[in-house]
Amino acid sequence: MEEIEVALAAEHEARACLSLMPEAAGLSVELLIAKQGGVMAGAAAIFWQSWAKPAGFPILVHVLPDNRRRGVGRALADFAANLAAEDTDGLWSFTPIASDDPAVGFLGALSFGAHTLQFHYEATVDALYAHVEPLARRLDARAAGAAQFEIGPLTDDVLEEVGWLISSSLGGGPISAMRRLRGRLAGAHAGQDKLDRSQVATAGNQVAGALLWRTEGDTAVVDARVVAPPWRGGLLNLRILQSGLVRMRDEGVTKVRFQCDETVKDTIRLAQRCNAIETARTALYYRPFD
Repeated sequence: MEEIEVALAAEHEARACLSLMPEAAGLSVELLIAKQGGVMAGAAAIFWQSWAKPAGFPILVHVLPDNRRRGVGRALADFAANLAAEDTDGLWSFTPIASDDPAVGFLGALSFGAHTLQFHYEATVDALYAHVEPLARRLDARAAGAAQFEIGPLTDDVLEEVGWLISSSLGGGPISAMRRLRGRLAGAHAGQDKLDRSQVATAGNQVAGALLWRTEGDTAVVDARVVAPPWRGGLLNLRILQSGLVRMRDEGVTKVRFQCDETVKDTIRLAQRCNAIETARTALYYRPFD
């Protein structure tokens, strides 16, 4: 078998690498290229940003079909690990992977293991509202005199603060978070079918929380619900969800899809009480450095 050679991709090789990993286009990445017999066999992209806990850089690895099962992916991952070892504690999969995805076996061969299990649910808006609304009303009565929040749409004015909040709460890095948020706003301004309906809660001049959601036909897709540390464990988490559900009902949305990781017990309980259907399980994969 021909020897596998891995190196940092030269400038003239970057386009070929990115054609295998379009997700990396426009992001701050280090591109790696693997060759066998002097011919490209695969590529990898390391994202130079701290991501989640434990600390680690996300990575994409792609091996050309004719070169698979020959150790090319392993060689790319090992090279990336050696390259990043002085700067962080491990490597993360770039996206969550479904439990039945063939990529699970590939990541296992590269010494990645499932780290954070994520549950994906679908429920009716009416069932969620019926549970959330009376609970929010009771908490409102108990919280008389507490901090007042204003809830409005995601706008350019608060985008940077929301990006930092998303990054600190969910990982992924502020640059990636703000890039995704700008994409949401751009899509909404362009009148795309998948319309952003995200809502942001403020307390005075501070962003206190956000509910990132969009519509797909008659379904709302909730991508994130986050609350800043000073207001966690209080009324805001429930109030911002209630506000989102009210808007969903007003717009005729009947179903809602949402997700959470295995540590977010309140969302898991909410899904169970509202008879939500579990539609999938995914996990982020992590390779710690020895």
